[in-house]
Amino acid sequence: MIPEITVTCRNERLFVNHITVEQYKKYAAFMERNSSDKKAYAMFFNKRIIQEIFGNRMSLEELGAMDVIEFLTAAKGIHFIMQNIVSDALLNIVEAEPVEKEESAFDEYDKENGYEDEEQEEQNTWRTCGEIVDRVVKIAIRLLRESYGQCMKEDIVALLKYLKFELETVNENT
Repeated sequence: MIPEITVTCRNERLFVNHITVEQYKKYAAFMERNSSDKKAYAMFFNKRIIQEIFGNRMSLEELGAMDVIEFLTAAKGIHFIMQNIVSDALLNIVEAEPVEKEESAFDEYDKENGYEDEEQEEQNTWRTCGEIVDRVVKIAIRLLRESYGQCMKEDIVALLKYLKFELETVNENT
């Protein structure tokens, strides 16, 4: 269960209390594309994210006219849910030992000569999350015998909990 996020737009109170697979996928895509440090770009992507999470029930213009505190609280709440609840559930489907990266004698040389870009690693985190969601959807289609469209409308937290349960109990019936 995720915390409820509410906003007031057009004198109407809108709320969200679950996140679909499709919404998380779009969130990850927005986060991957949002690589700028400029406040204007960050605000634009936050508007697009809020639009997507609230089912496109408000325009960018309406979001721009919204109370700043309420807008930022909603954006922060969405980021918290996506990064601390959904991503955590996504990364904990399978219990795995963390892989330690061994340092090489060439690591410093690679960084100095531009062969390794630390910013690109951060952006790839969101691409990786999108790819993991794609794999989760493929597994869910097989397990639940649902269409792709139906899987995209599923509550992502509930789906991830179900898949974790299935993976933990896969050998119990054999």
